Amino acid sequence: MSIEKYDWLKDIYNQINFNNLPHGIIINGPSGVGKKILAKEISQKIISNFKERLDPQNQSLFNTDHHPDFYLLDRDKIYLKDIIKQKKESKYWDDEKGYKDVVSFLTLTPSISKNKVVCIMNADSMNEESQNALLKSLEEPASYSYIIMTTSRPKSLKQTIYSRCQVLNIPHISSYKIDEWLNDHGVTDYSSTDFPSYAMPLNILDDIQSDRHNSYKEFISIINQFLDQKIDQGQAIKYINDLDINFISKVNYFVELLKILLKSKLTNESLSGTYKSFNSKKFSNLKISNIIVELNDLRHDFYDVSSINETHVLNYFCSELKQSIRQQ
Repeated sequence: MSIEKYDWLKDIYNQINFNNLPHGIIINGPSGVGKKILAKEISQKIISNFKERLDPQNQSLFNTDHHPDFYLLDRDKIYLKDIIKQKKESKYWDDEKGYKDVVSFLTLTPSISKNKVVCIMNADSMNEESQNALLKSLEEPASYSYIIMTTSRPKSLKQTIYSRCQVLNIPHISSYKIDEWLNDHGVTDYSSTDFPSYAMPLNILDDIQSDRHNSYKEFISIINQFLDQKIDQGQAIKYINDLDINFISKVNYFVELLKILLKSKLTNESLSGTYKSFNSKKFSNLKISNIIVELNDLRHDFYDVSSINETHVLNYFCSELKQSIRQQ
C-alpha cells in the first residue's frame, strides 16, 4: 500500500531525517492506524540505499517480502526463538534469509542492498527475555543493520530499548478525519460512530470488508440480553465466543462499553443509539471503575503469559457485570 493514501502517515514520514537515521526505530500508535504501512515505507527507503525508489526487480521482491535484505516478523506474539535461534535445526533455516530469527539475520552481510532491515510488528508482545536478546543488536548495530518495531502501547518496552531508538508516535485520529478517509475509499454506508471509539481507519475498513462491521453492536446486544435475564451466562459466553473477533478485541469491547456507561453517569448525560437501553440500569461507579482496571490489567498480562483460558475469563467478567449492573 502506498503511503500517499494516508495523510497522517505521510506527515510523519516527511519529518524523518534520513541523513541521520538511527539504527533502531519504534513506531507507536493505536491498532489500525497504519503502523505497518509506515514501517514498510521506511524500510523500503533504507533498502533502496536511501534513494527515492527501488528498481522494478527489487521492488517486486520487497512487495512480496522476498527481498533477501528485508525481514518482516509479523505475528500476534513475538517469542524468544523469533529473536535468537535456540537450536541449529533445519526447520529454523530459510534458504533466502538464513536462520529464521532476528539476530542471525542481522549478522549476515547484505546481499543486494547496502543495508539490512528487520521489521518487528507487535514488538510490545515481547517478554523481558526476548527484549534482552534483542538489546545487543541495538547496542552494537552493524553499520548496515536497522531494526524497526511497532507497538500499540506506549512505554511497553524496556527503557534500555527506548534509549537506543527513535520513537515515532502516530496520534489517535479524529472521527471527522476517519469519516473523510472512509468516504475517499468509497465507504458511505458507515461512519466512525458505528464502531468503538478506539477503532482506527484500517480497523474499520477491515471489519467492513470482512463482514465484521456489526460485531460491536452484536456484543452490546448480547450483554444487554444477559443483564435483562433474556439469556443465561452460559449462552452469553457462547454468543460472545461466536463473534468473529480475537480475545483482545473482546476485552476491548468490554472496556469500551464500561467507559461509556461510566462517563454517562459522571456527566449525568442520557445514553442514545446502541446504548439507550442502559439508561434504565443502575450501577456503582466504583464497581464499574474497578472492573475497567481489572480488564486493563488483563490486557497487559496477556502479553506476558503463554496462554489464557478465555471461557474462564469471560465467565468471571460476566459474573462481575451481573453483580454490578442491575435494573432500576
